[in-house]
Amino acid sequence: SSVYHGFTTNLRKRFSSHYEMLASYTWSHSIDDSTDLQSTLTPQDSFYPMLDRSSSLFDQRHRFVFSAVYQTGHLGGGFGRKLISDWTFAPIVEVNSGRPFNIITGNGDNMQLSSLTGRPNTTVNPACGPVYSTKYSPTGQLQEPCILGFLPSATNPLGTTPTLLQLDGNLGRNAGVTPWTLFDDMRVSKRIYFTERFNMDLIADMFNIANKMNVAAVSPLFSNAGQPTAAYDPRQFQFAMKLNW
Repeated sequence: SSVYHGFTTNLRKRFSSHYEMLASYTWSHSIDDSTDLQSTLTPQDSFYPMLDRSSSLFDQRHRFVFSAVYQTGHLGGGFGRKLISDWTFAPIVEVNSGRPFNIITGNGDNMQLSSLTGRPNTTVNPACGPVYSTKYSPTGQLQEPCILGFLPSATNPLGTTPTLLQLDGNLGRNAGVTPWTLFDDMRVSKRIYFTERFNMDLIADMFNIANKMNVAAVSPLFSNAGQPTAAYDPRQFQFAMKLNW
């Protein structure tokens, strides 16, 4: 089951005085207990699917987009005026908050026959192996659940019988959040007139002008959760020439 909450607002100025602009902002929150989007549909524990309810993988809390077009117009008369005439500047800026991702152990240690759904613990058991520091845990630590902590030991000579829930990690589903992204692009074009009907457009497109590293994917493994594994394109330029007649 899923539910979606959203709010959107726009500010628009139609073309006049040589320019137009559009700014839009969206706040949203998508919640579900399973997501059929590049993930398995299996919960961490098939006996307790209700414990998988959380923000969706595609949940994006904030998104802001700004675009504009400015034209200098045809000023005419004199070389200087022709030089600054018929330019077009068209920027577009998009700012997005990060999306959730599920942090997993990569092992089928909760006896659910899947290595893609088991999650780590936020509490530490000295008998259960390495402890990893992370910003995605409320305690700042993650550890793989194990059955060893329930066996007889010096501090617990009789041992205890683990329950199904004790074999599941207590970190919530989709507890990680990817970094925010910024895309800033710009088109600059100049129209050159040869005759009244014959002209040429010189076009330059610039992508990711700030050359920000925008993370496209991260590692879901609890030992290095959130480490970038892929990124969107760095700064790029594209040039074109168009003849009109």
